[in-house]
Amino acid sequence: MKIYAPNIHLFAFQLYKGSNIEVNNKDDGCKLWQGAEEIVRTILHKDLDLSQHIDIHKEPDHPRVDLLKESEVINGDYSLGFDGKIFLDTQQGLIVKGFAYPLRIYDSYGLWLNLRRPEEETADTPTEDVDVSFLSKLNPNNIFTLPKNQLFLGQTLLITAWLTSPKDKKHLYEIAQGCLQAVFPNPSQRPPFNRQGELFGSPIFEYGLFRQPGNYQHVLIWLFADEQTDEKLNLTYQELLDLFFFRTKVVKAFQDSRAIYQQLASAYQKIDNLQINNVSSSLTEEDLNKLTEKLKELPQISVEYTRWLRNLEEYQKTITINAENYNDRLQQIHGKIPQEDLNFLETFYQKSSPFFQKQINADLGYFNHGSALLEQAISSIRGIVEIEQAKRDRSLEQTIQIIGVGLGGGAIVSGVVTQHIDKPFAPISLNNPLHPIVTSLFWSVLATLFFGWLAWLWTKRK
Repeated sequence: MKIYAPNIHLFAFQLYKGSNIEVNNKDDGCKLWQGAEEIVRTILHKDLDLSQHIDIHKEPDHPRVDLLKESEVINGDYSLGFDGKIFLDTQQGLIVKGFAYPLRIYDSYGLWLNLRRPEEETADTPTEDVDVSFLSKLNPNNIFTLPKNQLFLGQTLLITAWLTSPKDKKHLYEIAQGCLQAVFPNPSQRPPFNRQGELFGSPIFEYGLFRQPGNYQHVLIWLFADEQTDEKLNLTYQELLDLFFFRTKVVKAFQDSRAIYQQLASAYQKIDNLQINNVSSSLTEEDLNKLTEKLKELPQISVEYTRWLRNLEEYQKTITINAENYNDRLQQIHGKIPQEDLNFLETFYQKSSPFFQKQINADLGYFNHGSALLEQAISSIRGIVEIEQAKRDRSLEQTIQIIGVGLGGGAIVSGVVTQHIDKPFAPISLNNPLHPIVTSLFWSVLATLFFGWLAWLWTKRK
């Protein structure tokens, strides 16, 4: 299966600043630049040293900046070119060219890295067709899939190639699949087929499914059928790069919202399982301690739950803003090519982005009930604890009142009879009267019980 002048384009993006992420200015953008350097070193055995050709401090307040140093710019070209050879089974090497285009766009760094088999060996001498297996030489060990980190937003891998014969139009899917398998020999790294369409007059295939967020990778295979496709690509490459950036921001926001969804779902389950209404009317000391501990934990859960809800709302806003930016670039392309059918690109704005927003909106509608449940739980537990504590305080107060009154009454009686304490003891006998001390003790105890009983009756009456 032959193709002509195949290309691999990597569009990768990472944050260089963000409200929730601290960035070390010394390391700004280094992961993208290091990724480009590693790719060129691995495939062409050359040192690109891209980071040495970049000025990250250029026009800091401008939303879009080409980062190549002005001293490196040739004829207005802000990309860094390179070339080399790839050796197949024979000793004769095939020329491969490429470029690295670094930029800063809004709050992120971007990298457009290209490796290609050129269309001409020399002036007016076209290169020969190559087998689709040639693409495997451009992505050894899946090196074009950059490693993820805290700042990494995502990437799009665009593979282009010219069809070599009119007969190829009958086997477009097979050719696209052959290209995909050559770029991703390992089936576990190969993104699944998503859809097929047409862009700028040539067939294009999209791979990668949103329902697989953990392994999602966006890959496009574009098979050029005529020269107009190449001309229109060159005319709109800046807008297409922006489209990939805003698309990446939207997809990343939705992926991050799924992580927040899992946290909210777990917390909501715990809230929903609180058995506040089944608390016994008679609480033990252990029950009261457990409720008190829960009363300490729930406000912290409430704070985290509210923060997760706020993050979910922020992701929804991010999707809305970047989807509109995506549509703005679509309109710019329409302005350059008024009659062009952009349905393949418009699908993301018309279907995917609204789906993301509806999903998050549904999540918010569901999980917002959790805040009300938390407030109800906190209020219920606080009420139960306060009532139980009040009951225990009242019981203690009653006990103190009873004992105090009883002891006071007993003390009064005891004081009256102590005047006989100096009288001598007589042997205990029916013929001898009781000693005054015994009589005093008896009347004291009796008075304590009597006045305690009266105090108990009085507190019960109250």
